[in-house]
Amino acid sequence: MTQSDFGAGAYGDRHCSAGGPDLLLLSSLRTLLLAHRSASYHRSKTTMLSLLLLSIASISTASSITWKNCTVANFPGLANLGVDSYIDQIGNASHLDCGELQVPLDWSRPHGENITLGMARYRATLPGKRLGSIIYNPGGPGGPGSISALAQAVGIPYYTNGTKDYYDVIGLDPRGIGLSTRVKCDPDLYNKRVSLFPTTEEEFHALVEKNRALGESCRNLTGELFYHVDTTSAARDLEAVRIALGDEKLNWIGLSYGTQLGGAYAELYPESVGRMVLDGNLDHSQSETGALQTEVSTYEDVLNQFFKWCNTTATDDECPLKGQDLPQIFDDLVAAANESPIEAPGCAGDQSACRSTVTGQDILINAQPYLVYERAQSKRSSANWPTLAQYLNNTIAGDATGFSSSLATSERDLSYPDIAIGCLDWRHDSTSLSDILYKLQLSSYLAPHTKGASQSYRYQVSCIGWPAPLVNPPHKLNQTSMAKAPPILMVNAFHDPETSYVWANNLLEQIPSGVLLTRDGNGHTSYSLGGEASVLIDAFLVNGTLPRRNTVVGS
Repeated sequence: MTQSDFGAGAYGDRHCSAGGPDLLLLSSLRTLLLAHRSASYHRSKTTMLSLLLLSIASISTASSITWKNCTVANFPGLANLGVDSYIDQIGNASHLDCGELQVPLDWSRPHGENITLGMARYRATLPGKRLGSIIYNPGGPGGPGSISALAQAVGIPYYTNGTKDYYDVIGLDPRGIGLSTRVKCDPDLYNKRVSLFPTTEEEFHALVEKNRALGESCRNLTGELFYHVDTTSAARDLEAVRIALGDEKLNWIGLSYGTQLGGAYAELYPESVGRMVLDGNLDHSQSETGALQTEVSTYEDVLNQFFKWCNTTATDDECPLKGQDLPQIFDDLVAAANESPIEAPGCAGDQSACRSTVTGQDILINAQPYLVYERAQSKRSSANWPTLAQYLNNTIAGDATGFSSSLATSERDLSYPDIAIGCLDWRHDSTSLSDILYKLQLSSYLAPHTKGASQSYRYQVSCIGWPAPLVNPPHKLNQTSMAKAPPILMVNAFHDPETSYVWANNLLEQIPSGVLLTRDGNGHTSYSLGGEASVLIDAFLVNGTLPRRNTVVGS
């Protein structure tokens, strides 16, 4: 694969070419022709012609990325990006700069209002062997990609050697997130405590009213962007970024939600796909029930793996509860906290950014992220099994701080895009308490410990009453389009607490060129673990070498 190379001069003037109108025109024409062929598009010829004219007109809106030092003076959004502990180091960090690109708020109105896409770039450490740019998405939805580049630049490892040595890694913040034009909401409404597991009409109506009020605040504070943070719009942004970078192809590392975003890009622009890695795969073709049953089952599976680990291979230091009946302890703790919330002394005080008490529902929802890594990941994350074991032990002793839910602290909080994007992307057809109770009955049968707590469930109940329509409904990737895509490397663990191995196989059926690399292990995503899977990912990114089909590795 040949990539255009800006060379050293591009870093000196910190300005990238927009790629020229011919690239944008060809991309627009190709996308519309594919859309015209797709059975999922039922537009008239008149509508298609109108869209074509709009796309041609949008050539004149193509802009370039302006690169500057990553300082708060240049990028005020850094001040509330969650990097306070090392923000002073960022401005002078080597290999690092930050950039902005203007794109249409609404891609069907290219001459209308623009929004800003913010990003951080970690430049290749072997510039003489540079292969081009690669965009990194950490997941979410709502995860700022910029944090990965900022952290890497100050010594917190995010990227493999094969990535950071040979590519300029672009930590892009999708629309609505981080350094990009943000979704904004009322923090007081976001923080209002209601049950996500209602059992009475009163609790159900309180939930719906909170959803409606919060959504209206987001709409009022965010403006028209509120209706356009769906994944399809974000995928169109990626094409604009590719062109602005001057790259012939888009190279991509997408983790978790990043697999949905990467898949959406490949569906829209299959012939612009370069080396694409989808790690921890999300299948955006599921029904409400299908999404729920699969995620609750995989969360339950990995929680059981955690219980087993605690009583077998874990040391006493790693799991203070070793030798005890962990499943029963967990269930009893959840029941007790639902009956009488447990204090979280680490969250006490008016200025705290987390709740001062923890319910059983909080434990169920907040335990899931701690299953992401089986072992500690250096300075990068505390989301690991030993931490979960310690927090359970602390909670038994009366300190549930580890399971406390975060509170939003401003209208620009990073918490909001998750629900704003999810409600535009995923079905939420439940409209009554009875609908929810059916789901909880199913979930309790499939997952007696976790009882339905999952991101899928949160969308399905938090989007009831949300004042925005579903604009990117679940669907299978278009096969006519995907047949044009080059080989795509997919990676998934057998025991993933968030993105099921079932989802990976479902998505594989939708990507004819897909090769699924399986890790026989636990945890969510494999890219950063440094094991055999990471080595094979690097081989693909650097040399284009794919593992054999049906390859299973142990780390």
